[in-house]
Amino acid sequence: MNFKTLVLCFFVAAIFWLLHALNKSGYTTKINYPLEIIYDDSRYIPTTPLPKTIRVSLSSTGWNLLKDNLSLNDSPLLYEVEHPESERQLNATVLSEKLSAKLKDSKINYIVTDTFALNFEKKYIKKVMLKVDSLGVDLEKNFVISSLITVVPAEIVVEGPASALKAYQDTFYLKIPAKNLAINFDDKISIPLPKNPLVKTSANQATVSFEVAELLK
Repeated sequence: MNFKTLVLCFFVAAIFWLLHALNKSGYTTKINYPLEIIYDDSRYIPTTPLPKTIRVSLSSTGWNLLKDNLSLNDSPLLYEVEHPESERQLNATVLSEKLSAKLKDSKINYIVTDTFALNFEKKYIKKVMLKVDSLGVDLEKNFVISSLITVVPAEIVVEGPASALKAYQDTFYLKIPAKNLAINFDDKISIPLPKNPLVKTSANQATVSFEVAELLK
């Protein structure tokens, strides 16, 4: 028997052994199954990251467990949070039932529950007026602001959970970056509101314009 024939025999034997082994039951493994949380995002906002997977222990034949692992990129398990303000964690029983319906050929042993926390708050909208502190504008000596100060937009809308919106005042004063100003001002400046990933703002810049004149001696 030559070397190539020997290698082929070993390869075929290995395939048959693998197929036979995969047909046996009693295998157990843990997988991370994709999860999508459904909630009314027009009224509520999660204040902590929502779980995107659940870790589950499965038992079945080798073939079924292999199939379950290969199907992890299929549609995620959908879990609806009906009462975001009062539900503080995912329901393991509901998850198990939903997952059993998806993985019909495998037995759900248990679901790891260490990432089940839910934290939602109602979503609120607040209007913030934008103004410029005229006394804080750095003007050249003997120069004054000689017109009304125009700010566009005059107000912005901030949206987020109530706990985060406490950091936003009703009026925000913009700072003019120019120094020793001796000409009319018309430029966009940033609106350095407090940074919070849970808060959305309708604008991050405003156009400020006003005229400057020299006092007569």
